[in-house]
Amino acid sequence: MNVTLQIRTATEDDLLQIASIKVDGWQTAYRKIIDKETLDNLSVDQEIKSLQKYALKDIFIVENHAGILGFCRVYDYATPQYNSDVDCEIREIYVRSDRKGLGIGSKLFNYVLNDFQKRKKRKLYLGVLEKNYPARDFYEKMGGKFFEKVI
Repeated sequence: MNVTLQIRTATEDDLLQIASIKVDGWQTAYRKIIDKETLDNLSVDQEIKSLQKYALKDIFIVENHAGILGFCRVYDYATPQYNSDVDCEIREIYVRSDRKGLGIGSKLFNYVLNDFQKRKKRKLYLGVLEKNYPARDFYEKMGGKFFEKVI
């Protein structure tokens, strides 16, 4: 990708774009996985309210001159989680549906991994729906390995 991408911590001013990307992401990626009514009832306003519950320092955005192209929300655990030595998590990562396949997700994913390494984190957890095959393929390409089936 020839366009310069920048990654930074989210601000309050970013929440509308982040929420829009997430709602669109669900409505496109999960169309054949989650029931239509649930997806059709997703709301950007509700998603903004949900995002306001999280620390902005835990949301990274990737952008260029055209605006926000994607985001990643993380957890940095003080104590290990999931009955394992998991000490950090990528809770959600989304790229605008019209920008997928351009390397944006890879750049954001690697940025977050490097950030966790700087924090001396050792084991990352990332959950994904079993039938979300494109996401699973992406995470495996990025080095992810199956941990356990939860649902």
